[in-house]
Amino acid sequence: SVSGELDNATHGTTLDVLEAANRRRTVYAYVDRQFLTGVLRTFDFANPDIHVAVRHETTVPQQALFFLNGDFAAARARRLVELCATGPPEQRVRTLYHALYQRDATPDEVEAATRFLAAAEAGQPPPPPDPVPTQWLYGTGEYDDASKNLKAFTALPHFTGTSWQGAAAYPGGGTGWAQLTATGGHPGDTRVHGCVRRWVAPAQGVFSVSGLLRHEPEQGDGVRAFIVSSRHGELRSVKVHHAESEMNAPEIAMEAGDFLDFIVDIGDTLSYDQFLWEPVIVSGDQRWSAREEFTGPPVAAPPYLNPWEQYAQVLLLANEFAFVD
Repeated sequence: SVSGELDNATHGTTLDVLEAANRRRTVYAYVDRQFLTGVLRTFDFANPDIHVAVRHETTVPQQALFFLNGDFAAARARRLVELCATGPPEQRVRTLYHALYQRDATPDEVEAATRFLAAAEAGQPPPPPDPVPTQWLYGTGEYDDASKNLKAFTALPHFTGTSWQGAAAYPGGGTGWAQLTATGGHPGDTRVHGCVRRWVAPAQGVFSVSGLLRHEPEQGDGVRAFIVSSRHGELRSVKVHHAESEMNAPEIAMEAGDFLDFIVDIGDTLSYDQFLWEPVIVSGDQRWSAREEFTGPPVAAPPYLNPWEQYAQVLLLANEFAFVD
């Protein structure tokens, strides 16, 4: 967190350097020498493990990329435009220069700005790209012993950054202990809420599944695990307690949109049911890993900056602002 970053809206509240409410430059920042914040590394922050009497001037590519692509820089550009929302274009340009550079804009700079804004306003930006879909879905469901299939799939609603679960508080929600992480998870309180990692085939092909299921605690009575195909039904089932089992299924013919469910539910009772299982799916030279591709919900692309916001970002990118030592 950053001390001394005073904002009109917060009246002295301590803010993180990249927090949305922060609208000022850093005055003081807390430095953890073992876990130096990423934004300081981006700006080639001096090594905090040794004494640095003189700060040398350096420029690294990450600085320009931060101002060009970072959400923080885009938010600052939008805020700057709010400061000059009214008045003729020439006056608005001069206001931006005073806000950023603490000087008057030259006649050439004002003329170049108005030409840039006219050209930007004449062009229509392309629509933002759709969110990139993931092949993996995370939810709960009840395995039907009679039909050897999943009765229904219900997506887990909350992503913490490291796990999918039923609510922000864990255990919580209607699914109780149900949780999925990159390397395993925990089934729900009853077999109605077995945890389900679903993989959706992106195209027609023949796929093979491999992975090691591991239940480590000696306590409890273990867990049940299943691999179920939407096209072929149950492919593998096992019950493990303080043991491990290979969970492999070779040569599964699938069409685009078919899916595989990797299901884990409790044994006979809810007790010490945490497990480890990282399925891997292969088809030809393509590979999908539950651990490597574990992710949260798809993130929509941010809206494009309007012409005035683009111009404010250009001013932020200039050496006069970005590289003042």
